[in-house]
Amino acid sequence: MTGPPLETRCDLYMVAAQAGPKREVFEQLARVLPEGSKVSYRLYEKGLRIILDGSSLFELPSGFEEYLRVQPEPPVNNTVVFLKKR
Repeated sequence: MTGPPLETRCDLYMVAAQAGPKREVFEQLARVLPEGSKVSYRLYEKGLRIILDGSSLFELPSGFEEYLRVQPEPPVNNTVVFLKKR
């Protein structure tokens, strides 16, 4: 795959919380998205879900930089992370 199978360019790509395997998903996005593309994903940093959701604990490929992290407010337990492709 050379790029996302889209007719038009997106401003923001969102990776589902349960998409996996996370490392492979983000490595593929790092290869195919153009520079400046934005990606968001959710991860669990609080509560018991972090124990059950091992995909929260992974390192992003070097092609991305985090530019915003929105912490949850109860009753929500997942953080929303925004990235930009370098």
